[in-house]
Amino acid sequence: MCRERRFWVLIGWLLVFPLVDAGNTNVGEEVAKPSVVQQGFLPASWLIPEHFHDVFNVVVANVPYLHHQNIKVREKKLGTTMTVRPTLGSLIFKKRENRTYLLQVNNNQAFDGVLYDDVPELARVGLIMHELMHIKDYQSRGFFGVLQRGWQYLSKKGKKKFEHEIDKMVMQAGFRNYLYFWAYFIMEESAASDAYKDFKKEIYLSPVDIFIDLDDDGILEDAYLIL
Repeated sequence: MCRERRFWVLIGWLLVFPLVDAGNTNVGEEVAKPSVVQQGFLPASWLIPEHFHDVFNVVVANVPYLHHQNIKVREKKLGTTMTVRPTLGSLIFKKRENRTYLLQVNNNQAFDGVLYDDVPELARVGLIMHELMHIKDYQSRGFFGVLQRGWQYLSKKGKKKFEHEIDKMVMQAGFRNYLYFWAYFIMEESAASDAYKDFKKEIYLSPVDIFIDLDDDGILEDAYLIL
């Protein structure tokens, strides 16, 4: 393993474990939240196949504003790892609080990116939270607001702005550590094609971006980094 890669692996572990004892109480509480709620129950309106229960049970207590939403998870051949959208019928004919959101998981074995089953457990948490923050964003928008998001996604510049906003929502929800693991896995550990990694690098926050955000927030100020 090269020196640069060892550095970022070390940074990743520092984000989750040593900071609990670094004297920063808020960070310790933020990181500890998920392990506390692992025994929770999913809302009745969430139709989640059992295969995905472990990760959703980790995050459910942290998104109470989504508990009343109808969320369905289905596997399908896609051009990305996951995607989530309101169903067309619920978007047109129902109030925003009664919409149904379909979270689709790619099961195409020929996909040159990353499949859910290949993602490590900690990185899965960051991935799922990213999709749930998309739902939170849609939830805050009326019919034309959702269409505006769809229009924004048609351009590379708009797509980048949209996805950066969603990544920042994940961090604001207290899951920036796990978003880092997801981003790091994609770029440094996955078997994804170079084209897929280039797309991720261009549209989403990079591991370095997420790490710098942590530093700017003062979260690392009490942590000791030993190389």
